[in-house]
Amino acid sequence: MIQQGIKPLEMDFTDEESIIAASKHFSDQPLDVLINCAGVYYPWDDKPFTELTADDLISHFKVNTGPFLTSKYFLPALSRSKGGKIINISSDFASITDNAGGNACYRISKCALNQLTKNMAMDLEKISPNVKTIAVHPGYVPTKMTGYVGEDDMERCIQGLVEIVEKFGTPGWEEKLPNSGYVRWSGEIMRF
Repeated sequence: MIQQGIKPLEMDFTDEESIIAASKHFSDQPLDVLINCAGVYYPWDDKPFTELTADDLISHFKVNTGPFLTSKYFLPALSRSKGGKIINISSDFASITDNAGGNACYRISKCALNQLTKNMAMDLEKISPNVKTIAVHPGYVPTKMTGYVGEDDMERCIQGLVEIVEKFGTPGWEEKLPNSGYVRWSGEIMRF
């Protein structure tokens, strides 16, 4: 059930026109939270980078860095909010420090999403300081993308994500959930 005031919009991260059309739903209304939840990962991706192609990498980038376009086109609505928030759904696979190899296309494209999150935060401090960004690893939960396999409890992860959405950008949470940060669903700060 969707709570009052929540407007879910579906768009294709590989189709800029669909993103522009979706952003027009807000015309001159403020948008408090934009959750960029996009991901493409293929089981066949878990092989050495030498067995992957440029097209494999590009297809991952188009989707996994799609928040570049949504953040750009929804920024006017976010800027009208007293405290706009951009929540980018990342992955623990984006961590360079914790990289164990394999899944190169997914890892590289999600790492780029984390860099985008940081870059947007720095730019927004100058052009729209009321808008903050954070990258969040949602947990390894059973979804269509993971082939319905996962190690984390979905209910706990969802509850953690809800808490992050609610607390991020609010007074007293700046250190635990920093602007431009990268955190786990539990709120634990992750290493880039």
